Amino acid sequence: MRVLLVAAKRSRYTGESISAPFQGLLSIAAALRDSAFGDTRGTRVRVVDEQLESLKPSSGAATNDLDEPPADIVGVQACTSSLKNGLDTLRRERERCARVLRVVGGSGVASRAAAEAIISADAADVVVQGEGEATFAELVEIYGTIGRAGFSRVPAVCYRGDDGAPVWTAKRSPIEPLDRLPFPARDLVDMAAYRSVSRGRAGNLITSRGCSYACAYCYSKHQWGIGQRRFSVRRTLDEVRILVDDYHLDRIRIEDDDFLEDREWVTALCTGLIDSGLSGRMEWEAKARPDHLDGDLLPLLRQSGCFRLLMGVETLDQLLLSRMARGLKASLLEQSIDRMHQNGIGVQATLILGIPGESDRAMRHTLSWLDEKLDHEHDISSPCFFVPFYSEIADAMSRQLPFRVHVDDTDCYTGHVPVVSSDACSLRELQALYDDMQANRRGMYERIAHLAEPDEVVRRMGSVW
Repeated sequence: MRVLLVAAKRSRYTGESISAPFQGLLSIAAALRDSAFGDTRGTRVRVVDEQLESLKPSSGAATNDLDEPPADIVGVQACTSSLKNGLDTLRRERERCARVLRVVGGSGVASRAAAEAIISADAADVVVQGEGEATFAELVEIYGTIGRAGFSRVPAVCYRGDDGAPVWTAKRSPIEPLDRLPFPARDLVDMAAYRSVSRGRAGNLITSRGCSYACAYCYSKHQWGIGQRRFSVRRTLDEVRILVDDYHLDRIRIEDDDFLEDREWVTALCTGLIDSGLSGRMEWEAKARPDHLDGDLLPLLRQSGCFRLLMGVETLDQLLLSRMARGLKASLLEQSIDRMHQNGIGVQATLILGIPGESDRAMRHTLSWLDEKLDHEHDISSPCFFVPFYSEIADAMSRQLPFRVHVDDTDCYTGHVPVVSSDACSLRELQALYDDMQANRRGMYERIAHLAEPDEVVRRMGSVW
């Protein structure tokens, strides 16, 4: 059985021309190769990152030219803004080989409505929801033995029934313990190429899945459910050692939704990094909620190699934070940034601009406030525009915060361009704010991260703006 796994290329509105290894896809590849969830022995797995291929100087080969002979199964991982490109890849593979099984998964199809629309349009044969390792492995095994007739036996999928209608199977229990998963199959991708285009993100890893909070605007609870599961400290230390020893990486980016949620676990990991000597050979960054950044933990984080934490500021409007189910006090944000700086740790502060109910003045106040606060060498401000990535998020937000969606092209759902307005702030005001955040306007906001190119945005969205 030949399996091609594809990380769909992001849309042109993403902003940054970078790519980092897709840990979920590499974990699925490793599970297939190791028969971790069923009998998938003999499966030949190939992994293609379309974003990486587009950034390589010598690139030019299309994805459907990269796997000879044609694969029996093509699985695409996509987020909302890369979903159209991912489905286009499946279309090309079907044109190339009529019998190929087309599978799609990832956060872009976490919505039930999105999955059913894809199946109804015959854009894919199977949609995998949630964790993909066990589901995809069972799908490969069953398809290889009895074909499409066995799809009903695989939990956590939506597939096209005989009448063309979407058919759902039973839910799947989360994988526990996570240590059942083999290490991601990084040997199947070009890690050297990632190093050259990733801006320090080639050494990414995941130490947990999920989050115990339920912010209304976040995809995590729809993808993983509410709650967090972790790899063991020993397993995590072993994976860090692989990144440092085998791939010679000196910077690691931990991609967890909330790295500091389990204080005891984090303390044990930091102690392990120090005792093993790994903290002296690399530096690392992670995501953290402000209410987990207490003064006692920060010195240990810094000693173990932490140089920056990504912290969700979102907005300084306390009422909006409450309405978004973001259970934080705005006053805690300043205290958290000060504590990080006092311990030599930088902050990547994320904001959500255009939250329904937030005025232009309030957004500019948050941006200006951050410009004054961010003075560490690793500090950066990462603003994103509010996007209802799929119907469940739109429903959760609209109950408290009415808004208007002006763009239905999911390529634009990156967070880097405004697509939603409310009575408090028009789309035209958001466009003006977008322009003021561009690199050539650094006199206004010095610490802004990369945004999509403005002329491309205007060209594609001029009729809306």
